[in-house]
Amino acid sequence: MNNRNLIISIVVIVLVAVGIWGALRLSKNEQVANQQSNNENTEQTMEDSKQNTETPNQEVVKTEPTPTMAGCSRNFDENKLKSAVVDTKNKFVTLDVTNFGMIKIQLYDTDAPKTVENFLRLVNSGYYDCITFHRIAQGFVIQAGDPTGTGSGGQSAFGAEFADELNPQTLSYKTGYKKGVVAMANRGPNTNTSQFFIMLEDKGLANNYTIFGKVTSGQDVVDKIGKLEVEAGVFGAGDGAPKEKVVISKATISNK
Repeated sequence: MNNRNLIISIVVIVLVAVGIWGALRLSKNEQVANQQSNNENTEQTMEDSKQNTETPNQEVVKTEPTPTMAGCSRNFDENKLKSAVVDTKNKFVTLDVTNFGMIKIQLYDTDAPKTVENFLRLVNSGYYDCITFHRIAQGFVIQAGDPTGTGSGGQSAFGAEFADELNPQTLSYKTGYKKGVVAMANRGPNTNTSQFFIMLEDKGLANNYTIFGKVTSGQDVVDKIGKLEVEAGVFGAGDGAPKEKVVISKATISNK
């Protein structure tokens, strides 16, 4: 073999060796990169799994007394509203209305069981304490149950609006909206929350509002509230917010 051929052979051998070394090095780097990628994916999967299985901390609902009108302090306990169990059979609720007197309501748990449960749970949690009769429709109704006092607020014990209880077979449905009847206010079918009204006079209303009770004592208090002067509202003169604040200082449950 002459010198020229020898040189060519050496060059070829060197090139082949370099190529093999480079290929091995690339393969090793790919393996390292793949391992790093796999590790990152595993860590992300573990983190995702951790996030999906951990239970978030529940929000703590404050229940400190909240100063409101007429020197009244509202001790509404939302946790109690959501969790407390109440007996609904044959119950009465008394509304202590500051400067006016007591209104006692007999509840119709047979005719409107879910509505009565809602009302009792709200009373039990202090929801109605220190809120107002925000609407007076003279010769028609007085209305309460909205902590904002605007007529647009309120909530139910069930967390969402609940269905009407309008059974034509019940006595309350057949009797209708007589003086002293207590019924749910709403903004359409199945939109009940916490607002309610008390009838000032007998009215031939369509059965669109769940009747769940009747005033058994204190109708004179209801009538006195119903005669207060009002600010003209969206329904015209004689129907709006009373010029004098009418505050339910306390609502309580009893067996008679």
